[in-house]
Amino acid sequence: MVEIKREDDFDFLSREYGDIFACSDATAFQSPVWLHCFHANLIKYADARPLTITFRKEGELLGLVALMQRKKTGLDLVEATDMGVSDYAAPVFGSELQRALEVDSNLAARFVAAIGPHDLLRVRPVLPGHRDIWQKLLQQQPCQLDFSTHAVQLAQPFDEWRAAHLDDRCKSMISRKARRWNRQHKVQLERLSDPKCIELALSNLVKLRRGRFDGDPIQTAEIESFYAAVAVAGAQSSQAETWILTSDGEVVGVLFGLTHQGRFLYLLIGADYDGHGRHSPGLQMYDQIIEDWISRGGTCFDFTIGDEPFKTDFGARAEPMSIVLRPNNLVGKLATTFLQKQLRR
Repeated sequence: MVEIKREDDFDFLSREYGDIFACSDATAFQSPVWLHCFHANLIKYADARPLTITFRKEGELLGLVALMQRKKTGLDLVEATDMGVSDYAAPVFGSELQRALEVDSNLAARFVAAIGPHDLLRVRPVLPGHRDIWQKLLQQQPCQLDFSTHAVQLAQPFDEWRAAHLDDRCKSMISRKARRWNRQHKVQLERLSDPKCIELALSNLVKLRRGRFDGDPIQTAEIESFYAAVAVAGAQSSQAETWILTSDGEVVGVLFGLTHQGRFLYLLIGADYDGHGRHSPGLQMYDQIIEDWISRGGTCFDFTIGDEPFKTDFGARAEPMSIVLRPNNLVGKLATTFLQKQLRR
């Protein structure tokens, strides 16, 4: 019998979680470092409380769903650990638990019961590969969102991959600008490992992004601290990477991403487009980081959510994202109806 219960003080850096995460098909946004830093830095900022549901058999951890609970516009809302920073919501299930979900018709009902009183359970954003498991767990049909995620599969050698996948116009432009930039200046792209250098790079990233994006979350001190914590801890555990681009020693670009099972997940970029836009520093960073990632055995570059045109220039394929809404009472049903209407607009 699988025991399902709340463990809101769960230790995401524990060995048992690391073991179950490693054998699951969850994403980098459920990694030990990401969830530990999320709970340490963002839960209180969101005026929320953690809501972690574990699945155990004779004490052994079989799986986990990391959620949070808060009041929002009068609604008692339970949701995935999203907060606008997590691009993929996924349960962390080992193979035994996935099999149990297929045959135990009461597992989903016991999961919802373990959550406790609430109005609405909202899970977003959901990858196509996780739609089925969320549907079985929540007994609700996912709804498609109005944006996609973009990723491209990689292969060695880099030159052949680049020739096959990059848009010809984009490829020629990046190469031409790189040659010109390197003739005129000393240009260097470096992956950082020193904690102080990483923190400084994230601070520079915030400055480089300032005023460029409406509602940019990292401009908030608490979210900047969260990303810095992930970047520092992730560098030590090979779960995150921070890159810095300099021209004659001047910082002109910073890129931050997560790494998981051969996948590089690009999350944040900041570049000095006013002073160096003619060199296309962002495209230069993508191109060179992909080359480096391939050389280290990387198999995928994930541009994550958002439908910016440049992603298709790198051969990335779009996949639609979804949301799952599960009302728990009449208030939740009314909220679900309203939200579904918003999605259809």
